[in-house]
Amino acid sequence: MDTWQNVLEKLSWQLSKPSFDTWLKNTTVEWNEDELTVLAANAFTMDWLESQYSELIGDMVKEVTGEDYIISFAVAGKDADSIFANSRLESFSYETDSINRLETKIDQLEQKVQQLIDVKRLDERTALLEEKIRKLEQQM
Repeated sequence: MDTWQNVLEKLSWQLSKPSFDTWLKNTTVEWNEDELTVLAANAFTMDWLESQYSELIGDMVKEVTGEDYIISFAVAGKDADSIFANSRLESFSYETDSINRLETKIDQLEQKVQQLIDVKRLDERTALLEEKIRKLEQQM
């Protein structure tokens, strides 16, 4: 089973059967280094995939491949110049959204790490204070 078929299988688990069959079942792809172009049967399907499923497709591609790809969309059968002219801005939009999501996740993780550091310091301080209390109690 090729990579796109693996992605499609995972997408079929995430979507209702009618949605999957309507929008994704008959798609194909072109892989170019760090870019994946999803080829749809017509412009309407291409636009729908991009607006409704680009993030999910990107997530499933990453899950299957372990790599981040720039996701773009095109109508099957168009030449390469036409594909890139129509979809380059959309792929940049998806890439920007992905970067923003990652930056948000990084910020959240940094906050959690700082909270853990603060808790560890409080635990250490508590242990020191408890030791001092024990020593004072022993002196009494």
